[in-house]
Amino acid sequence: MLLFLDVISPIPEFFIIEENKVILQRKIISNASDKLSDNIFETYIKINKILNLAQNLKKIILTTGPGSYTSLRVGASFVSGLRLSKKILFCPLSVIDIMRFKGNKFNKDNMGVFIYSANNQKFFCKLSENKKKVDYIKIENENYILPEHINTIFYNFREFISNSENIKQYKFLFIDEIIQNYQKLNFSIVHIIKPIYISNNNILN
Repeated sequence: MLLFLDVISPIPEFFIIEENKVILQRKIISNASDKLSDNIFETYIKINKILNLAQNLKKIILTTGPGSYTSLRVGASFVSGLRLSKKILFCPLSVIDIMRFKGNKFNKDNMGVFIYSANNQKFFCKLSENKKKVDYIKIENENYILPEHINTIFYNFREFISNSENIKQYKFLFIDEIIQNYQKLNFSIVHIIKPIYISNNNILN
């Protein structure tokens, strides 16, 4: 049994997956004003009573960013606590993975990923000029100018606001990407979870 915790999206959710099928889905908060930290343990306990995760849980996936600093911190702390109880295989899921999955059908050089997270935090992600890493841009206002070479955008919640008619935008769901690309995910026993915290367009570790 696999637990997927999405803390990137505006409304965090738990998903329980078995045999590569979602068997249970629970929103952790009901609206954006609720606190993730106040609800995550209670929601997990309710799921545990239904599915006995204490005995059946074998793997965990966590979205690791970019996203809301608070949500990422709470999610990483929660998953770390779960993993301390027993050796559970873990897989981080980030924008890098989304670009890797989508790169099978689309040109990654011209691709961007637009993340809308909690507290109206927005991030635009693209390959760097040398194509060796991903650039993370936290969008603080509506004046962000999309690079000219970007013609395809994948977004998780809301479309990127653009006046260009040449931009094609496609919505994606993290859970769908997991189901469709499960064989490509790398699970391991790790001791440190490293969320992608963005400040001044730099990763904080």
